[in-house]
Amino acid sequence: MRAGFEVPAFVSCLLACMLACLLTCFLATPLPISAQSSGGNNPASNPAGQIAVATTSLNQLSDLDAGFLIPDTFDKVQEAYDRYTRDIREGESTRDIERSYAEFDAALVRARERLDRVNEILMVPLEKRSAAKRVNAPAMVPDAFEEAESRLERAISRLEDDRVSDAFAQGQEAAALYDEARSSVIEMSLIGSAQIGLAEAENQDWDRLAPASFERARRLTEEVSGALDRGEPITAALRNKAQDADYAVRRAIEIAAQVDALRSDPGNWERMVLSQEDLVRQAADMAGVSADFLADDPQAIMTSSLRALAARQDSLSLLLQGAEGDAAARSAEVDSLRQAIEEQQIRLSSMVESYQQDLQRRKEELDRERRELRDYLYEKTQLDAAAQARERFSDDEAMVVRDAERLTLRLIGLSFQAGRTEIPGGARGLLERLGELLVLYPQTRVAVEGHTDATGKEETNVTLSKSRADAVMRFLAEQSGVEAERMTSSGLGSAQPIDSNNTRSGRERNRRIDVVLTFSRDL
Repeated sequence: MRAGFEVPAFVSCLLACMLACLLTCFLATPLPISAQSSGGNNPASNPAGQIAVATTSLNQLSDLDAGFLIPDTFDKVQEAYDRYTRDIREGESTRDIERSYAEFDAALVRARERLDRVNEILMVPLEKRSAAKRVNAPAMVPDAFEEAESRLERAISRLEDDRVSDAFAQGQEAAALYDEARSSVIEMSLIGSAQIGLAEAENQDWDRLAPASFERARRLTEEVSGALDRGEPITAALRNKAQDADYAVRRAIEIAAQVDALRSDPGNWERMVLSQEDLVRQAADMAGVSADFLADDPQAIMTSSLRALAARQDSLSLLLQGAEGDAAARSAEVDSLRQAIEEQQIRLSSMVESYQQDLQRRKEELDRERRELRDYLYEKTQLDAAAQARERFSDDEAMVVRDAERLTLRLIGLSFQAGRTEIPGGARGLLERLGELLVLYPQTRVAVEGHTDATGKEETNVTLSKSRADAVMRFLAEQSGVEAERMTSSGLGSAQPIDSNNTRSGRERNRRIDVVLTFSRDL
């Protein structure tokens, strides 16, 4: 079976970021008219976004089991995807990137059409395959399932070669094999242990010791197996019969073991006779019958005892009939009381229902008011925090950006020296005021993001920006008392510049810290 290609989510994100940086130089080049008119479908209009779309499309195709259902076509899609990403990584021209993306998109369209065709022509075997998997046929009957898989793979191969008739015929054979595998699993779950027990009994010659018991067990097992072979539904009655068959096999084996034990020791026969007489004596004592085993055999004594007990039962039945007359009168009184109780219960139920409806209305009103209050407090807290930040920091120290979910403080007044992670002495006051602001809002989550200029290797820049973010987070925790559990740090390198890296002042502004506050909606 062919394995589908799948790009992990974290690799997709990393690749998108790397490719976005590599393609920055291409964005300044005017696009051809055909590319400009294609809008969001143009790979050069948004390289990072288009890479993400292409990767997502490939993963979706893989999730549809395309690697198994259309292996050759799926390989072509993957090859086109590899060419497209390779052109971007190697810095090919915009025209070459557009052409490789168009080839990938065309291959993707063909693959989807092929996949629809396979699902249409091989719909029955694919459904049978899913049904077999649901009962764990690959693990329970691996040989049968693999045979069906092999037949289906041949059908898929024929379909890839456009041999539709052959593919359909092979698919029908695969469907039958999947059905057989599924039926085998069901049969194993219902009567597998019974069949194993019967086979073991025949191998050990146990059925000769208890022929009647094994005959009954064999008949029940064959009835269940026959019903499954005929495709009858698995009803509660069939499950009960399967349980009866399993019990009958185990009981037959137990009886055979007892018979074998009797044969091996003559003393066992005496113990069996005495045990039988003991049971008969107990029944005779209950019936008041004399148990004389010299005069009568145990069967005759048991018959007399049962007759005496039956006569006593008839006498008790007459007494019960008289009691039933009295019980009928009492029952009428009980019915009358029950009716009165039911009427009272109806009235109480109506009162309770009305009360519950009123209670539900009040609860819904309270929930609505609570949601409105929570949204109001959430919005007010964000506005208040933004106002506090603008009041505490000048425009040269921090930019305050607020959106629907978070508040970002861009510390443009905190500029690190190139290649250094020490907090400049002139920025300590800025960070102390930042710490005072964070203490005012203890319910927020704080994300400290480090950024660098584009000087040097990006791997070094990511490490350097992470170290700077850690230094700021330690300062806030140690000097301002901000709980460390509230904060996280990350290094983004030079991926998100706010100024040009071509000037000294621009690079200084890019060597910055962004502090992102996320507010909780819980009251």
